[in-house]
Amino acid sequence: MRTAFLAVALLPLTAAVALPQQAVDTLVTVAGFLQHDDEVNVWTIVVPLPIAVLGIRTYVVPLVGKPEKWDRYVGRYIQASGRITRLPERGNPPIGMEIDKAKEVAPPGTTRAIVEHSVNLRAEITVSVIPNRFGWRDSTGAPTGVNPLILYTIVNQRTAPIFFILPTSRFVCVALKTDDGTTVWDSTTHVQSPDARRFTLQRAGGFREAFRFPEDAATRPGRYFVRVGICDVDDYDITGQFDVL
Repeated sequence: MRTAFLAVALLPLTAAVALPQQAVDTLVTVAGFLQHDDEVNVWTIVVPLPIAVLGIRTYVVPLVGKPEKWDRYVGRYIQASGRITRLPERGNPPIGMEIDKAKEVAPPGTTRAIVEHSVNLRAEITVSVIPNRFGWRDSTGAPTGVNPLILYTIVNQRTAPIFFILPTSRFVCVALKTDDGTTVWDSTTHVQSPDARRFTLQRAGGFREAFRFPEDAATRPGRYFVRVGICDVDDYDITGQFDVL
């Protein structure tokens, strides 16, 4: 049974790249997933598109100060403002950000829908492709390092629980299609045991599943559509879109 949000790791494909030197520190606002590595006690914000700051181009922004005050947002997509300082002793990337303020936000291009059958059953479902506009290659033909993520959520908005009964081991299904309706990639998660085919979302409970897709699933520039849902349960399907540049 999954009634709590799952942590999402958005792993960059490229390391930080040094750019021409800039000032010692600067004020920034970034949006990405707040992450915490328990083994080494390192906090980071992993951004879906690289930022260029203080002579560094990176997908990973290490945090300093007291980042644990934001731990309610771990695994969530947030917008954070603060000061980034160059810290060569910290390694790669040699920077650190102290957050002044942060809030959870919806990723750009998020699609929402409401499932409502009675006064007791109302759920919001969403799908996001993060980032929703990207290119696999830059203007020079070099890989950008982008690692797109499909994020699917269900949130129970009523006091009564929502019960799911899966007829098979198939759980969440996702498919990518081109703008002419051609399926170019799909994936399915499975529950591990028959007992797991029954699960419940309690009041304000949330479920989240994340998928990554490879470059060869959406190689051509253009608009793509992603459809996600609980495989064999009606009403929880939703379609979003994204652009490959």
